[in-house]
Amino acid sequence: MNVIISGLTASGKSTLARNIAADFNLTYFSASSKLRELLPPKEFQFWESKKGIDAIKFRLSHPKYDKLLDSYIIKYMSENDNLIIDSWVASWKVKDDRTIKIYLKATIEERARRVSGRDGVDYKNALDFMKTKDKLTSKIYKQVYDIDVISDLTPFNLVVDSTKLDAEVLKTVCETFLHSVK
Repeated sequence: MNVIISGLTASGKSTLARNIAADFNLTYFSASSKLRELLPPKEFQFWESKKGIDAIKFRLSHPKYDKLLDSYIIKYMSENDNLIIDSWVASWKVKDDRTIKIYLKATIEERARRVSGRDGVDYKNALDFMKTKDKLTSKIYKQVYDIDVISDLTPFNLVVDSTKLDAEVLKTVCETFLHSVK
């Protein structure tokens, strides 16, 4: 079984993917971590920072890094089983029927609250960074692939609003679904 978890920043992708990986004995892969390895400007810790936003702006004018990442993911998934990947765009790029695709959404306010707690950033700054990051990152995928990562949910087998769910409840909902389609 291969699974892709997609969604905007702080929707719960990474936490859910790591939790499911452990319970289903899947190998976890973070597209964001791989992208940081590929990008030349590596001196940022969080995407939701001034340097992180600069890296996203760099990606807008250098789409080869996103294309390289997405090619890597497609190849990696075609050669391996028992994977779970958290990625903004892989769900649109991976075209096989055996991959289960889950989209997580949450309000921008809740996502900013999560980033604020996770990264130790002031809530208002987190909210401002989220708005900028959502706009710029969605622009990258629209420009590079003509994909609307915010409103086009057609590739997904399951869409979950994680706004009011803690990590354990979200895991239970998604694992129940995964058991039903195994």
